[in-house]
Amino acid sequence: MLEFKPVKKKRLFEDIIEQIKQAIVEGKLKTGDSVPSERKLAKMFNVGRPTIRESLRTLELMGLLKSGFGSKGPRISDYSINIYMDMMREQMSWWVKVDKKTIQDLWEVRYFVELGIAYSAANNASDEDLNKLEELVGKMKTSLNDAEEYLRYALEFHETLAICTGNRIFHSVWRGFHDLVYQVYAPIMKSKGVPINIFRANQVLIEAIKSKDPQAINEAVKRHADVEKIFVFPKGKLKWLASAPVVPIPTKK
Repeated sequence: MLEFKPVKKKRLFEDIIEQIKQAIVEGKLKTGDSVPSERKLAKMFNVGRPTIRESLRTLELMGLLKSGFGSKGPRISDYSINIYMDMMREQMSWWVKVDKKTIQDLWEVRYFVELGIAYSAANNASDEDLNKLEELVGKMKTSLNDAEEYLRYALEFHETLAICTGNRIFHSVWRGFHDLVYQVYAPIMKSKGVPINIFRANQVLIEAIKSKDPQAINEAVKRHADVEKIFVFPKGKLKWLASAPVVPIPTKK
C-alpha cells in the first residue's frame, strides 16, 4: 500500500517528487506500475490537482515516468542508469552549442574516464574481449581510406573497450561522450594524417591493455590524447595533458 504524507505548502512541488522517488527506491513502485490517478494523489498529498500534474510532468522529464495511452495514466519507467546518461548526453550537446569552451572541459573529463576504462579493461577483459578489440583494430586498418567507415569502427572500438571493463557505469558514462566525440571528429577525418595517427594510437593502446602495465597504459592513453591535441585542438591549451597519474591496476579478490 502506498502511503504518502501531506506536504508543506512552502515546498509542495519538491516534496511530492521526493516522496514518489522514495517509493520507487523502496520498491513500493516498480517498473511498469501505474501511478495513482491525479485525483487520488491530490487527496493523498492534500494538494490541488495542478500541483500533482506539474510534479508528474517533472518526473516524466526526469525519465522516471512514461505517459500512458488512452485512459491509462503514467507508469513507472525502466529507471536504468542509461536513461540518466542519455539525458546527460543531451545536456552536454547543449553545452557545446552555447559555450565552445565546454568542448575542452568535456574532453578533459573524457581523457580521465578513458584512462580509467583502459585500466579496468586491462584487469577484466577476457581473451574473447581482446580478440574482439583486435578485430576492430583490423577493421580500422582496412578502412583508413574511408573516413566515415573508419570513424564508425573507431567509436565501436572505444565502446567495446568500455564494455570489456564489466562495469556498466563505465559503459554508460562512455556512451555519454559518444555524440561529442563524433561531432568533434567527423569534420576533420578527411584531413591529412588524422586517421593513420589515431589508428596507430589505438594500436599502442590495445597492446598496452594486453600488457596490463600501468605505465604503458598511461603512456598509450596520453599518446592518443596528444594526437587529438595536434589535430582536434591545434590552438587549444590543454594543460591537463601534462601526464595523468599512474596508479596500480586493482586486482579482483
